Amino acid sequence: MRPALLGLALAALASTACSTTTSRMLPRSALVERAREGREPSADARARQVVAFAAAQLGHRYCWGGKGPDCFDCSGLVLRAWGSVGVPLPRTAGAMGEALADVPLDDVRAGDILWWPGHVGIYAGDGWSIEALDSRHGVVRRPATNPYRALRPAGVD
Repeated sequence: MRPALLGLALAALASTACSTTTSRMLPRSALVERAREGREPSADARARQVVAFAAAQLGHRYCWGGKGPDCFDCSGLVLRAWGSVGVPLPRTAGAMGEALADVPLDDVRAGDILWWPGHVGIYAGDGWSIEALDSRHGVVRRPATNPYRALRPAGVD
């Protein structure tokens, strides 16, 4: 019985420990709608390299705590993508949410970090995100329909 209780306690901790901020800053389909309207801000070369790194990982498997090269978790993918251009980031989704600056909807561009409670991904532009989603799907490209927030590392213009 004790291992089962420990497992439940760890699962509860994992679902709440990554983040304390859960208010939605972005409307559900705002990025997809903005892309359809042709209102995407352009990304700089470094942000395009971040997206290229993330895109090169499509199809890799998901593994909890993974930072590549064979498997990734969500924050490990984001950490490595930004690390590939020399930008250090906090390790977890929650720490990223606490440490990085929010980006206003009209300024979200490719390379920015999309944030959900306990999860992060890379905005790929044109209404799409690249994420290490889960153990069933691995690293995927999917519509960026419901992020709570968008973040950008300090010093990235």
